[in-house]
Amino acid sequence: MNKLDSLRAAITQALPELQRNPENLRLWISRGSGRCQATVSEAFGFEYEANVLIVEMGSDFAVLAHAIFRWLRVNQPALVVPPNEGFTFDVDPLDNGTADVLLQLRLTQNVTVAQKDSGGFDMLYLAEPDPLFADGLGFEDVMPVPPLAGFDIDG
Repeated sequence: MNKLDSLRAAITQALPELQRNPENLRLWISRGSGRCQATVSEAFGFEYEANVLIVEMGSDFAVLAHAIFRWLRVNQPALVVPPNEGFTFDVDPLDNGTADVLLQLRLTQNVTVAQKDSGGFDMLYLAEPDPLFADGLGFEDVMPVPPLAGFDIDG
């Protein structure tokens, strides 16, 4: 499943400590399922929980979160649209400078299938649709939220 490889690359790029110690980043899948529709197409999909464990992480957690959200915007855009939860996490502090961090992301991956003339099948992992919002625009930039009655947001 190519999303895990892509996620690994995004995290490693964001955290230089993982470039020095790649063994400190571990990814695996749990609670996976496959789905298919009874159509002429033999396409199918996976839904699974991707687990990301970073052992002895010394970087700021916000740097990791930013890398994950940037990755989600392209690879699982539905998770960055409110009220969806982007990811869950657990942090186990080891000392004042490091922690073991476990993130869980609920991902999907669709696959198209085409029969080869010579026999067998070609499988192609499908990219996600373009993100909902243009780059640089957040939810509030597209759909302004009116101020709450009785609150002065200009201070």
